[in-house]
Amino acid sequence: MTTFLLTQAAKALRLDALGGNGWQPFGEPLDESDVARRYEDTPWFRRGVDVRCEALAALPYAFYDVSTGEALEPGVLPPLPFDLELEALLNIIEGWLTLYGAAYLYKGYNAAGVLRELRPIHPLTVTPRYSAARGVDHFERRAGETMLILSPVELAYIWLPSRRSEVGPGVAPARAALAAANLLNSADEFGQMYFQNGVIAPALVTLPPGLSETETRRLETWAQRTMSGLKKAFHVLGVSAEVKVNSLGQQVPLGDLALPALTDKKREDIATVFGVPHSILFSNAATYATARQDDLHFYDKTIIPEARRIERALNRQVFIPLGWRLSFRPELLEVYQALEAEKADKLALLYDRGIYSREEVRAELGVR
Repeated sequence: MTTFLLTQAAKALRLDALGGNGWQPFGEPLDESDVARRYEDTPWFRRGVDVRCEALAALPYAFYDVSTGEALEPGVLPPLPFDLELEALLNIIEGWLTLYGAAYLYKGYNAAGVLRELRPIHPLTVTPRYSAARGVDHFERRAGETMLILSPVELAYIWLPSRRSEVGPGVAPARAALAAANLLNSADEFGQMYFQNGVIAPALVTLPPGLSETETRRLETWAQRTMSGLKKAFHVLGVSAEVKVNSLGQQVPLGDLALPALTDKKREDIATVFGVPHSILFSNAATYATARQDDLHFYDKTIIPEARRIERALNRQVFIPLGWRLSFRPELLEVYQALEAEKADKLALLYDRGIYSREEVRAELGVR
C-alpha cells in the first residue's frame, strides 16, 4: 500500500537579536525590521500607527518669541535659517516613536556655526553611545558602509521614556503590539494558503497494493494538482482501482476562516497598546456620543502627552537656541471648541439663575 501526504508548509517568522552596548536594558531586543514588516502587511497595525501620526501632525500650534513672549498667529512659522515643513516632520517623528521608540534629527551647521538644515534620519541607522559621566556621549550613524560619529549638538533626539534602563530609548508601542500583529498576519496567511490549496484540508491519499507505477504517478500528479489551487479544486480523474482520501483536519467553514473571536481580540489588543479607542479603528463600534467621548479620550490620554514630549525635545534642542518656542494648542481643535461652547452655555444658565456671579463665570472660562 502506498501513502503520501498532501500539505503546504507555513512560512516561519524569524526574530533576530541586535547587538547591545553600554547602558542597555535587560534582555535582547527584537529585530525592529519585524515591526516595519507588520506595518507594511497588517492593516490594523498600520492603521493604528497612522491614526497617531495623522492626529499629532494635525495638532494646532503656535510659536512664541523667547525674548518678548509674543506669539505668532497659530500655524505661522517663525523666520528660521532652514526650510521646515513642520506637519510632515511631526508625522515622521511620531511614526518613528510609535514603531521604534526613538526619533532623530540631523542638525547641519555651516562654517559660521548657523543651523542651516534639519533633517530626520532613520532610528535604525543610529546607535547611541553612553559614558558614565555624561550619559549620552555621542551617536554612531551608519549609512551603508559609512560610519559617522555625531555629537548631541549635531543630532537632536526624542526618546520614549525607558522603564528598564537609566538612559536610552524606551520600548515602542509597536513592540508591545507585535505579537498581536503577528497573529493577525498568520491568520491572513492561513486563509490565503487555504484557498491556494483548493479549500481543502491536508489529506492522506491511500492507494491499493499492486497498482502499477505508471498509474501511481498519475494519481500523485492528479492529487497534487487538485490540491494546489482553487481553480483546480474540482478536476476529476477516473481510475480503475480503489483510492481512499483521508482528511488530516476538519474542513474549515468559510464563516470561521478568519478566526473572528481570536482576530477581534487581537485587533482590540493593538488598539489598546497604541492608545487608540476602538471606536476610531472600528467604524461601527460606537454611537456618535460615545465616539465624541472617545475622541476626547484619545487626545487627552495619547496625543497630547506625546505632543508635549516632542514639544519639549524640539524646543530644548532646536527652537529655543534660535529664539523661538513651539507650543501645541490642542484647545483650538473642534472637539475642544465644542466642549468649551457647551461649558459656556451651562455657565450662562447658572448665571441667569443667580447661582454664579459674573466674576465666577469669567474665572471658569479662563477670561480675565
